[in-house]
Amino acid sequence: MSVSNGVTNPTKTPTENVVATNGSLVHVNMTTITKLSATNYIMWRRQVHALFDGYELATYLDLSKPVPNPLITLPGATTTTENPAHTLYKRQDKLLYSAILGAISLSIQPILSKTTTTSEIWETLAATYAKPSRGHIKQLKYQIKQWKKGTKTIDEYLLGLTTRFDQLVLLGKVIDLEDQIEFVLEGIPEEYKTLIDQVEGRDSPPSLTELHEKLINHEVKIVTAEPASHMPVSANVATNRFIPNNNKSNPRNQPWQSNQRQNTDTNNSTWQPRPYLGKCQICGVQGHSGVPTTLASTYRSPSWSHTMATKSQLCRKWLANPTKLASGLRRHTPHHFRPSQPCSPSAIHMRRKSHCR
Repeated sequence: MSVSNGVTNPTKTPTENVVATNGSLVHVNMTTITKLSATNYIMWRRQVHALFDGYELATYLDLSKPVPNPLITLPGATTTTENPAHTLYKRQDKLLYSAILGAISLSIQPILSKTTTTSEIWETLAATYAKPSRGHIKQLKYQIKQWKKGTKTIDEYLLGLTTRFDQLVLLGKVIDLEDQIEFVLEGIPEEYKTLIDQVEGRDSPPSLTELHEKLINHEVKIVTAEPASHMPVSANVATNRFIPNNNKSNPRNQPWQSNQRQNTDTNNSTWQPRPYLGKCQICGVQGHSGVPTTLASTYRSPSWSHTMATKSQLCRKWLANPTKLASGLRRHTPHHFRPSQPCSPSAIHMRRKSHCR
């Protein structure tokens, strides 16, 4: 065997355990791999093995081929030297080790803290999640018996069962197809009774794929047959939002109930008209009324030289005896401001706005 440019020539006998290599490293892209969790080990294992096998690197997982020796003896030499093939193998293994760790969730990585190679990661995960212990097998069988459809969709229901079926296969406990079909039919409700009768009436059991397709079609029929609710969701909220709480022990409800009783009593009482709040047309005092419009215009004219005190006195006299005051004012009022006729007492007491012409 000869070594040229760091490449080993495989002309030696197989007992020296030296492999040929072209000296290149492969960087595996693990971004398409779903991260390993405590519940998806089977599918994760299949994904990783298929990817490594596509790059012809599956031997780094299961060690189906022996690892090159770290030291070799060259022809004509009496001492050993470092094996270039082992150096390349070690570098490639470290790249795969880093890549596979990136495809494992943080909650699982602590159990791999003592591993140093890709194959050790593979063996540790298999011993943790695929060890055929009696307790593990019993736990999976119990989960299958207790798995019911309930509010799950058909896809979610069958996924939970098929995952556990595959886990039992990995542990060496294969469940027959007829038993798998029986487990599936036992977990669905009475709404699927017609489909259950059809499957049980067949001479040979259908495959899980065929049963899955029939269950999905039946699920669509059930959903479309359900009457749709015409009431909007917000209508119920708006209806119940203002319902008072009848719990009298809650002090926060008492002010609301008290205000409600007060509003009810107010609405039921007799309506009282508001008093007159206008200003007098002569003296300007709020609350006086009943002065004829013609006399008021007379007192507001520029020719009327009485002070406000005089106007107030006249206003009080007018309210006491409007007929006498009106006749007296006619003698002291300029001719073009005099009213042609005094207002009648009855009209004054009715508080009309237009009495005189």
